[in-house]
Formats: sequence, C-alpha cells, structure tokens
Amino acid sequence: MAMNRKPVIAVVVLVVVVCGFLLVRDPVGAATTVQAAWELVITAVSTVFTSLTTFFQHLFHSS
Repeated sequence: MAMNRKPVIAVVVLVVVVCGFLLVRDPVGAATTVQAAWELVITAVSTVFTSLTTFFQHLFHSS
C-alpha cells in the first residue's frame, strides 16, 4: 500500500516557509503564535485522552 507523500511534503514546506517568514518579520509575534499553538496542541491531546477515558469507562462499566 503506497502512500502519496506529495501533499504531506507540500504542507510541511508551507509550514516551514510561514514559520520562517513570521520569525524574520516579527520574532515576538512568532513566539506568541508558537506558544498559543503549543497550548492548543496540549489542550487537544488532553481532550482526546479525557474522551477516550470516558469512552472506556462507559464501555466497561455499563450495566
């Protein structure tokens, strides 16, 4: 099963270019953006973990 890597490479290149542009243009704004994105990632992972925990609790503790 072959995976088409061109879209993935295109997205990675786009992210690198945007990050580079932000870093050169506005380092403080870039740092704020990175901090906000990191907090969003942490929140998303936490939400997924909480949802999975709730799902398994309902799955195994149902009457």
